[in-house]
This record gives sequence, C-alpha cells and structure tokens, in this order.
Amino acid sequence: MKIEFTRKGKLMRLTAYLMLFLLAWSCVFLDDIEYPETATAGETATFSMNVRIEPAEDASNARLVVGYLVPKSWDAANNTTVTYTSNVDEGVQTSSLIPEGNLPKNGNGLTWQEGIKEQFGFGPNVLNDMEWVVFWTDKVYNVSNGEKINAKFKLETKLGTENLRVKLGFFINDTGDGLSGDTKRAKALFSDCIEVTGGDGAVTDFCELHLNSAQPVTATKDDILTFKFQGDVSENALNGASEIFFCATAYTDNGNSYTVCDLGPSSKMRKESDFGNTYSITFWPGGYFNIPAGESITRIEYSFKNKDGSIEVIDNNASLFQYFFKCG
Repeated sequence: MKIEFTRKGKLMRLTAYLMLFLLAWSCVFLDDIEYPETATAGETATFSMNVRIEPAEDASNARLVVGYLVPKSWDAANNTTVTYTSNVDEGVQTSSLIPEGNLPKNGNGLTWQEGIKEQFGFGPNVLNDMEWVVFWTDKVYNVSNGEKINAKFKLETKLGTENLRVKLGFFINDTGDGLSGDTKRAKALFSDCIEVTGGDGAVTDFCELHLNSAQPVTATKDDILTFKFQGDVSENALNGASEIFFCATAYTDNGNSYTVCDLGPSSKMRKESDFGNTYSITFWPGGYFNIPAGESITRIEYSFKNKDGSIEVIDNNASLFQYFFKCG
C-alpha cells in the first residue's frame, strides 16, 4: 500500500492506493478523507469520506456502515449529522446511529463500536479517552456483481469546548459483511493531527506523548483520576530518581485551595513496571484533597518531585501542569 498526502487550501487529503491485482477481489474502498487542519472549539466542523463500492457478487438488503473515532468529550453521537451523495441516488441521502441492540452479524456478540475498537483500537492516538461512533445508511441497497458505486459521506460535528490535538479515525463496512475481519470489505484511515483551539483549559494532546498524562482527559468531581509521570518521553531532571512524588493543589469554586505535597506515602507514585520510568497515582480527588462538603474542584495544578523535594519537573512553559474539571 502506498499512502500519499496532498494539501488543498486548509484541507488535507489522505489517499490510499491498493495494488491493481487486488481490485478484482475488493468490494469496499475508503479512497480518501478530507478534514481541516485546525478547528474552533464549540463550532461545527465538517469531515468527508470518499468511498467506492465494487461488489464481487450480488447482494440485497445491505446498508453501508460508517465509523467515526473522536474524543469522548465531543459527544459526537448527539452532535453529529451524517449525509452522503452517490452516483446511484438522487440528491442528498441521510444516515443514522446504528441502534445499540443491532449487532454486526460477524462481530461475535460485540456491538459495532466494540468490534471496530477491537480491530483498529484508537489508531495512532496516545490517549484512550476516545470512542467509535457508528452510523448506517437509512436507505437499504441491492447491488449487482460488477456494479460500480461512488459515494461521498459528509460528517458535520459540533465540537466540544476543550482545546486539544487529535487524530480522527474513519471506517467503512457494510451490514452484509458485518465485521467479518475481511480487510477487503472493512477499511479505516486516520487523519494527521488536527488542532482544536479557542476553547477551555490547557491543550489535551492525543497526538504525542508528554511527561505528564491524566485519565480521564476531563472529569467531574465524582470521577476517579489517574495521573502519570512518563519519564522516558524526554530528558528531564528526574531521570535516575528512585522515587517520584505527586505535588498538587486543588482549587475550588469557592475560591479556596487545598494542597497535598507532603512527599510521603499519600503522594508517592507507583512505578508501573520494572522496566522504563512510568509512575502513576490514582485517587478520588474529593477525598484526596479533603474537600469540604459544598465545594467543587475546578482545576488541579501539579508537578512531580523527588523524595527530598530538591528536584521538580513542571510544564515546558515554566508553569505547573494543569487539569480542569467539567461541570456535573
């Protein structure tokens, strides 16, 4: 497979060319995807998929299935409209979310979302706070051996309010195949890194690893949080330290702040493996910072320190790392 990148205005096109001797056997092609390099938080962005269908046999009562990998914070299932045009239809056609109880016939009991995730994961993204959202054509099709169909799907999504960088995923299949694992009938492509700006909080980067990591990417006051120090990502002052500690201050909606930085057992991070230098700490923030009833955390500012506190790792811009909470 040869992958070629081209630019047209603000759109980037990712084109996959399959070897000619495979064409006679292939049925579904995801030829390319179109997407903006940048987008604005809270506004609607448009993404496109150019699809070809060349049936190798007659089929009836089939729908095309479109999968869409996005950050969970976008709530794309409720904020996305999918339409398409094709050479066998008149005018714009519509697509809908696949009902939760409608399972792919070869998905071994998994839902469409679960099955696509099992096959393609989160693509090249380094954070897992993402989800596959899956649609199918409202129209049911009968196709004939040798028929050639071209379709262009347009996905319009109102983006979330967070600043982030992410590589979106796009998937095509059909209900007749139903996630059989046949790579000739199920295709996925991933965008280059798209940057969403003009939103709330620090930038969450799904595209590249950083010294710090937090899961989930955004949380409510009731969520369990995991913070990581990923010391092998780049050179840093804590390389070689035998113990890493989490030093953090929580700020609340009442204007109060609560700090845990005792460099003791409560703030010591656990080394995740005998190999590498990744450390983590998991806690419920309300209890960890001993937040009084009636107050809610709005953000956490934090750094990583060695045992005696003489070495501290902070963000590249010489400020503390920040984690923001969402309402609810």
